[in-house]
Amino acid sequence: MYGNKTLPGISASEKYRDENSIWRGYPESTFFKTVQVTGSGDTANALPAGTIMKEDLSTGFYSPISTSDIISAIANLPGARLAIVADATAKTGTTTTTGEGNEAVTEVVNSNVVVGMRGEVDKTQLLVGDTAFMELTEAQQINLNTQLEAWGFMLVDVMQA
Repeated sequence: MYGNKTLPGISASEKYRDENSIWRGYPESTFFKTVQVTGSGDTANALPAGTIMKEDLSTGFYSPISTSDIISAIANLPGARLAIVADATAKTGTTTTTGEGNEAVTEVVNSNVVVGMRGEVDKTQLLVGDTAFMELTEAQQINLNTQLEAWGFMLVDVMQA
């Protein structure tokens, strides 16, 4: 007999996350994945944790979203697949071109980045490009929240004691 508190085959750990983590809720409720990120220059740029990324369906690579990627109407849901950078040391890939003319060779080195694919997220730590979520207009915040919910994210307010 399982009673009212325990279901067969389901277990949950303590609700614990490191202080200042962008991820909230039970660890089992967050799904992570390693994705490839391309770059546009010969040096890798940092991708801070909390950066919202979108998937390019033609290549499968991810890149940071900009404010123009935020939906403006419910009819546009769910939009491009979204993910949130979970790796504090994440960097973009690099692209270098050597040689000249017909001899030019472009070498692309993609980087692998750990991203969260769904879960509860501290909305104050999210980034849209270089813009913090809380710096977006109210309409942009509402639309981005709706878009993220469509992909399985729940934005929460975190009270720091």
